[in-house]
Formats: sequence, C-alpha cells, structure tokens
Amino acid sequence: MSTRARTHKSMGPYNIVIFGETGSGKSSLVNLIVGSSVAEVSPDVAECTTVSKDYIFSGQDDVQYNLWDTPGLKEPQSKTDDQASAIAESYGLVQHLNDHGGADLLIYCISGLKGVQVPSAPPSTLQSHYRLFHEIFFPGVPLIIVVTHLDSRQEREKWWTRNEERLKRVEISSSGHTCVTAHSSSDSLELEESANSLRMLLAQSSRKSRWGPSVVLERFRRSKEAARSLASVTFSRWDMTVSERIMAGMLTARCGLEKDEVVALVKRMRAPSRSVTPLPIINDG
Repeated sequence: MSTRARTHKSMGPYNIVIFGETGSGKSSLVNLIVGSSVAEVSPDVAECTTVSKDYIFSGQDDVQYNLWDTPGLKEPQSKTDDQASAIAESYGLVQHLNDHGGADLLIYCISGLKGVQVPSAPPSTLQSHYRLFHEIFFPGVPLIIVVTHLDSRQEREKWWTRNEERLKRVEISSSGHTCVTAHSSSDSLELEESANSLRMLLAQSSRKSRWGPSVVLERFRRSKEAARSLASVTFSRWDMTVSERIMAGMLTARCGLEKDEVVALVKRMRAPSRSVTPLPIINDG
C-alpha cells in the first residue's frame, strides 16, 4: 500500500483523531470545538464512547474539520473486554481512514486532574496510549496535546509548567499544546477562552502540510528501536500471519500489553466492527 499525500484542503475534510484515557474528556472536547452539545458526555468517569464517532465542524478559516472521537483506553495491563474492544475499534478507524484520505492530526486528550507520572518500569499508561496511536496506528501524523478539566487560567498555566519536563522524560512530544476547561458546567468566559485557544491551535495546524494515510507497519518495521524492542517478544503461533505477529510484538513491547492477552486482541483486530454516524456540518459564526 502506498502513501497518498493530500496537498489541498479542497480534497476533503481535515481528519482529526482524538484519543486518550477513559474519562479524559474527549467527547467534551468535541463539544468545545463545535460549540454545542453534539457528543454524548458521561456524568462520571465511566466510558461513554464505545465506537469511533464522526463529527464535522466548519471553522472560520474555511477548513472543514472531521473530528473522530475514539473509545477511551485503560491501563495497559487492564484485562477487561472493554480495553480489547477499544483497541480493536480504533484499529478499525485506522483502516477506514487509510481508505478515505488518511489522518491529518492527532489530539492526545489528557486529564489535568492527574499529574504526569515517571515510572521506574515503563511504559506508563500515558506512554502506552501515546505509542499506540502515534507510533503504531498513525506513524508520522502530527500530534498536539490538549489537557482538560482545568477550570481556571491559573490552573491551566500551572499544569503545563509542572508537567512539561515530565512529559519529555516519558518521551511524549507534540507539535503544539493547549490546556482547557471543556465541561459544560464551567464558567462561560473560561469555556469561551478555552474554545478560542483550541480552535486557534487547530487553525494553525491545518495551515501546515497535509499528511496522507500511513501504512501502519511500514515505518515501524524500519525503526532500530522497534527492532530492539521486538527482539525479546516473539509470536510463533501457526494461526497468526507475519504482520499479525509484528503487530502483537509491538503491542507487547512498546505498549506494555500482556502477551497472553495480545493474541486474542490481534484476532479481534482482523475484522473490527465500526459504526460511524456523521453529523451535519456545523458552521462557526
């Protein structure tokens, strides 16, 4: 499969994939960008989004944004069926976008209620989710970080100051960031300021070069770091193809998923089910 580059916005919407831990506020982030409650939001930290959902937003910069809200992820060692379903569903989105223009931008949604932990034995949950989307599912696609659940400007400024260096230590980098409050019950002025900051960041990102779909395994296979990581993780099962063994090895070595769980997960990823219900275009202003 070859990579098809898109060079002009008229060739289709600007595809943005939003991912992050369960309860990090991804759906609230969609509502913040759009400016209305189009995405269902859970009242607590329970997972609300279970399939990849598509929301279309047309901004003041005349760029059409296609926002993909993905299922929330849990800790790498989580053995729940929800975790496997979320990863398989997200992989289905990878396949869908590879056939429909590719992904242009990743938004890593991080809850500001938590600080960045630097584990003695990586990967941490933050690292695992970052590697899953940025290294394995969408290699080469630009990524920005949006920190949510910060209700005041002071909290937003303090969070990044406290955690910027920790993000570097766990090898998480981005081409831009913003800290926001996205909860509908927050102060209206704080919400407006957060929305403007986020939309400005998206507008800046959309002016950069368009990124075509990436072959999921191609770039990682050439990586020396990946080769070293995979050296100690082998899957010789007769019912797995070579590409499935490579994927299983990456999920284990780079994302910290347990080996006995990965085999069943990769089988689910062969034909993941997805249902996307596009919403009407919503104009900003």
